[in-house]
Amino acid sequence: VQKLVGTVNAVAAIPVPTIAAVNGPCIGYGLTAVSFCDFVIASTDATFCYPEVSIGIPTIVGAIRLPDRVGWANAMELLLTGAPMSAERAVKIGLVWRLTEPDRLMDEARAWAQTLTEAAPLAQRATKEVAWRSRDLGWVEAVRFGETMRKVAGATPDAAEGRRAWAQKRKPQWSGEES
Repeated sequence: VQKLVGTVNAVAAIPVPTIAAVNGPCIGYGLTAVSFCDFVIASTDATFCYPEVSIGIPTIVGAIRLPDRVGWANAMELLLTGAPMSAERAVKIGLVWRLTEPDRLMDEARAWAQTLTEAAPLAQRATKEVAWRSRDLGWVEAVRFGETMRKVAGATPDAAEGRRAWAQKRKPQWSGEES
């Protein structure tokens, strides 16, 4: 159990944008890992399922994570039935962000990854950190945390490069250097 919790925490703590490309069955812990990804791109052949209840075992980490991701009733549909959910339904409930044909799946995922590389990596990291950590904070604490992260990221070479590139009307060259 400790190893599983450590793995899930590690996925959740990945500071860069994460993309899941799902083609075929996504079951149990695989679905839990997907639920921690920032972007889920699925083929029309994908299905999503927590089968544990159909064999008498409760789903724990999925039950903790999924309601925040897709809403209570949608989470309970997956968690309490053990039945597979189609990719089309997964898009409708917000589990899947983008749907594509199976032969286009990896091209779509790579194209989105390329798009993400155009933004400043440290600003992305700070933004993702604020989004993740502020979920459990009150409004004032969340804004204070966000402003602290803005100051930290704003003091990096990438922030200076972004301002220079904007003034010079050119594409920035991000270094990802923290100081």
